Amino acid sequence: MRTANYHFNIASSVASVFSSPTRLKIIYILAQAPRSVEVISKMTGETIANTSQHLQKLLREGFVISHKEKLSKIYRLKDELISLILEELFDLAEKIKENSENEAAPILNVNAKPISLLSIVEDIQNNKAIILDIRDEYETSQTPVLNAISLPLETLAEKAKTLKKSKTYYVFCRGRACEHASKGVHILQTAGLKAFRLKESPTSIRHIINTYTP
Repeated sequence: MRTANYHFNIASSVASVFSSPTRLKIIYILAQAPRSVEVISKMTGETIANTSQHLQKLLREGFVISHKEKLSKIYRLKDELISLILEELFDLAEKIKENSENEAAPILNVNAKPISLLSIVEDIQNNKAIILDIRDEYETSQTPVLNAISLPLETLAEKAKTLKKSKTYYVFCRGRACEHASKGVHILQTAGLKAFRLKESPTSIRHIINTYTP
């Protein structure tokens, strides 16, 4: 029989997963594509032992699942809702800390705050706005976004020469904690293009596009 504190207890257990910056990074990484512990370790800057410990916590709490692939164990998020919750957590943190003196400065000054995809839905429907996915090819193939053009960051400077200046470009990478989107916007603006960074993560962008695009 469930006690009066049942829902509080299980919610507290789940919330404990989000108490570690390293686990948040791992969730953020796995939201893009499945990865091995070795790759996750390299991407987070943590030791393999420490990364494995955090992955075990994520496994126990039901956040990730794993499978064997040749000699490696590959981890993936169990549900993309986890990625959306992380994004909501980012939103909440920004609202609470927006007036804090410790608020982090942007990686690059690209003359504008990130834009929400919801504010440009009509432009997308009228083919006035172009969405650019600048993640690497592996991540794009694992979590593709409908109607987004894949232009990995390392190719963007060259590809920018072929883009139409009559269009407005909205850039996204892994989400708001990824500096690559700001770099991408900077590259496009330097090439004389009108470009902005999107606020949302690929998961949210995919949901919005699927909802509002015929």
